[in-house]
Amino acid sequence: MKNESIRAQDSIGIDINAIREAVVSLEFQNNIEKRALILISSFPFLIIGTIEEVVSDYLVIKAEVTNVTELDGEVFRIHIDDIEVFYIEKEGREIPDIRAGHHA
Repeated sequence: MKNESIRAQDSIGIDINAIREAVVSLEFQNNIEKRALILISSFPFLIIGTIEEVVSDYLVIKAEVTNVTELDGEVFRIHIDDIEVFYIEKEGREIPDIRAGHHA
């Protein structure tokens, strides 16, 4: 049934990927300077950091923590389509410090 819905939307010319990209880009744009957790499937890769800006369909994020310690502190430019999962901090719902107690 879900595939029928997608085919129906495609048949009337709706580009679902363009809508997704626009909605996700707007969500990041509306949350500049907030912290976010992002999972990118191509590595797999995890970034926790501060949203710096959105440029067209790219997110610019300053990493606090990644799953590759040597990349902590770097600035990443990520295409919106490469983001599999994301969470943006909201008041009272913070991203925990995943490395607490693991460093010397």
